[in-house]
Amino acid sequence: MNSLSQIKQAHVSQSGFALEGPARMKEFAVVGTASAGQLDVFDSDSAPEAGVYTQSGTTVTVTDSSHGLTSGDIVGIAFDAGTGGTAAPGNYEITVTSANAFTVTVLNSITISGGSNACRYVAYTPLSTTTPKRWVMTKETGAGDTFQNVFQIPSGGFLARNNVYFSMTNLGSAEVLFE
Repeated sequence: MNSLSQIKQAHVSQSGFALEGPARMKEFAVVGTASAGQLDVFDSDSAPEAGVYTQSGTTVTVTDSSHGLTSGDIVGIAFDAGTGGTAAPGNYEITVTSANAFTVTVLNSITISGGSNACRYVAYTPLSTTTPKRWVMTKETGAGDTFQNVFQIPSGGFLARNNVYFSMTNLGSAEVLFE
């Protein structure tokens, strides 16, 4: 069997699971719309939770009513643009500050104000028996970019250990090529 027969494709036209089970993601493609768009990819067995955030210095504060998390948990998180910029997406250890809020520490120091800047996250408690949930990547399209934009992943691609969830904002479609 040649290597081309091992490549598969998954295609979605709205937020949701793009594929099930472990897979090595090799290439992504998105089709934009008249508005600026964003694709957030998560390696998770559940859909991301929604919250809002602010950033002061290197501290990002996420508010999500009754989040149920514990300090030391890990979140894979992606952010929408806010007033002053966009927090850096990634996988971070959290500090719980209340039943409705937690913080993460990011590398870049900026101020993002307002309380309505959206974010999406998956979380897990790091145990030897737990398969980590994580943010994998974020790609954006400009307003009016209605063409297919292809992003190849070098060095063998991204390995997803869970399912692959696409969170899509202002995109016509998204797809992934995987093994």
